[in-house]
Amino acid sequence: MKKKLLGLALSLTLVVASALAPATVSAEETKEPVYGGTVRYASHNVTSTPGYTPENSNNASLIYLNTAYESLIYYNSSGEIIPRLATEWETDAEEPSITWTLREGVKFADGTDFNAEAVKINIEEYQKCQRNETANVASCEVVDDYTIKMVLNSWNSSTLEAVGFFVYYMSPEALKDVDTLRNTSCGTGAFQVTEFEPGVSVKYAKNENYWQEGKPYLDGVEMYVVDEPTTRASAFEAGEYDIILMNNLAVANDLISKDKYVVESNTSGQGLVMTGIIPNSALEGPFQDARVRRAMCYAIDTQALSDAFGYGLLKTLNQWAAPGTPTFDENLNGITYNPDKARELLAEAGYPDGFDTTFTTDAGSKDYFTAAANMLAEVGIRCEVNLVDESAQVNLYSTGTWEGIMGHFASVAPDLGLYMGRHLDVDGAFYAKGIQHPEDHMELLEKIRVAPTEEEKIKLEYEMQKLIYDADTGSALFGQPLYVQNEPVLKYDYVKDDNRSVDHVATWSIENCWLDK
Repeated sequence: MKKKLLGLALSLTLVVASALAPATVSAEETKEPVYGGTVRYASHNVTSTPGYTPENSNNASLIYLNTAYESLIYYNSSGEIIPRLATEWETDAEEPSITWTLREGVKFADGTDFNAEAVKINIEEYQKCQRNETANVASCEVVDDYTIKMVLNSWNSSTLEAVGFFVYYMSPEALKDVDTLRNTSCGTGAFQVTEFEPGVSVKYAKNENYWQEGKPYLDGVEMYVVDEPTTRASAFEAGEYDIILMNNLAVANDLISKDKYVVESNTSGQGLVMTGIIPNSALEGPFQDARVRRAMCYAIDTQALSDAFGYGLLKTLNQWAAPGTPTFDENLNGITYNPDKARELLAEAGYPDGFDTTFTTDAGSKDYFTAAANMLAEVGIRCEVNLVDESAQVNLYSTGTWEGIMGHFASVAPDLGLYMGRHLDVDGAFYAKGIQHPEDHMELLEKIRVAPTEEEKIKLEYEMQKLIYDADTGSALFGQPLYVQNEPVLKYDYVKDDNRSVDHVATWSIENCWLDK
């Protein structure tokens, strides 16, 4: 069965933004964009390379990639898939394959043509880096300069989004010198890297070869890493930055309450991030027992934590989906706070006196997770809180080597085959090496991926939610979901049309951005 998608492709649309977003300013006045200026952006997110795109495997890096590079598809503010470097695509579940029609007239920053051969080279480059998103592509067949067929190992409904959004295309010429590319960039995006200081800043200048006529409007973009939230906020208030991402809710609430800044919020739901706590069930220890994992979940009063630390910006969860999304099961028998049940399960599992463990987190989540650790201690799960920086945490979850419990950060976009799969699959990029992979979970994940219709897919995704999160029988492989939030993006009102976090929480439409000052 073939399905052709032209222009707008059908996609699951999330409707959670209004429940999660802080109060925002009214719509901007309609004005003609003006040219010139540089946008200065600050956040806590780092990248190891702004130029060699396969080595950026988490959402935090997408803002860097999205400035210099582009993907085949993108999202609009309703969460629907829309064309970017591809203008249309045709899926064939029987062959199985995806055939892409590429946008003509696009060049990389070095003047090299973007074409089907460039797409083939990039897919193969991602495969050399063992990126899970491209693992299902058996081969790429160049049909003509602007048509490429990706033949799949098996039909997987998530592959279109995986290869369409998560692969960012680099110039084939630049790929001949990867070591140099790592510290620069050479994409089709609106800006290109001029200076990279790891852990400090990335600076970009206008791409004179950009394919959208008349864009970009800005001369440049400067992105700064400022790990300490109050330092970032103070510099923003002093006018050193035009836009900031704020990961500390107390600081964010203080800035929002001043009613001086534009608060940008996600309207598509794409890339929305869940925060939870995940036990390492792969290493020998108590958390190999599902009863212990469920006990950990019963010990946490998620609503009390959100009330204490959320400033109205958090919404509690009991499964891998946000309320109002197609894969959220309102009838799920999810775990609720019950410390007596937690103690009962621990005793049943052979730990009547509890046990000692480690709770690893970053400084930005310290207060919230310390309070969670105190709740765990009340039922006998005694945690030593281990603070690490973001790069160390990325290393722990990518290698699966954290001990005990760690903060779990995961995209809860509705396609569980793709987004949960990146954590649950044996070859998943995130946390996967630190959890068990029960056979029934893997079989159900595969059924989700090959589901012939959206209706069947969602039915199976409900089964997966029950398999993992049911209060009585769930495997609790991902531990306890705590909350979903938008990390607020604040900016001065002279920054126009950047769409930072609006279409996808980790991207922006920087080619449209201009300064009204």
